[in-house]
Amino acid sequence: MLDPGHKPIAMLFNGVWAQYAVAAAPKYREFFDLLYVHGDDMEQLYRYQALLIPFQNDHLAIAEHREVLYDFLACGKKIAVYGDATHWIDALWEDRPGNNYWWVENPLRPPVANTDFTHPLFCGLTPRQACWHHHGVYTRIPEGARVLQRTDAGEVISWSTTAYGGELMAATQDPIVEHSGQQIQHLDHFVDQLVYWLCGRRPKEGHMTVDPAALGHPWPSAT
Repeated sequence: MLDPGHKPIAMLFNGVWAQYAVAAAPKYREFFDLLYVHGDDMEQLYRYQALLIPFQNDHLAIAEHREVLYDFLACGKKIAVYGDATHWIDALWEDRPGNNYWWVENPLRPPVANTDFTHPLFCGLTPRQACWHHHGVYTRIPEGARVLQRTDAGEVISWSTTAYGGELMAATQDPIVEHSGQQIQHLDHFVDQLVYWLCGRRPKEGHMTVDPAALGHPWPSAT
């Protein structure tokens, strides 16, 4: 686990390689501490400015800490959650097949569209930088919540609400998981902006690299 206590953002960690790879990457390691969802780390949450809950997490386990999460929001802090969090938020999710082929068919028309670029999370991003595939839609969101992204068909992809004191943002995308594999090349822009929105500090420009030493084994060289 990364050294605790002095970084601005907690990332809720489910043991998934992709989550660890981004948190340990040289570009982002000064911003993220990992809190293990199945351990006692949630008691440390209050020391952080914001919480990031990446895709591929255990939301049944997260729901056990619902009171802590909403107390964290009540302190005026931020939570960004990716994936089906309906076990502990007031919303309904429906699965949708992921379209990973859109960039071949029409790279200028990703499955996610209609972004609210006035929200600070998307401020300064281009439509291409803000959009890629998704894994579901929200068919119900909290009353008064702000819709941030929709599909062309009008289905809700991401939304936010300040009804709990701070800001809760939920989305059906997977930026951390995708960024670890570095297959979507423009995700540096989005993840950099996500970090900035969460803590007010911006990572250095340039592409993310994976640190082999942090993963505990040599990284295979290209052939």
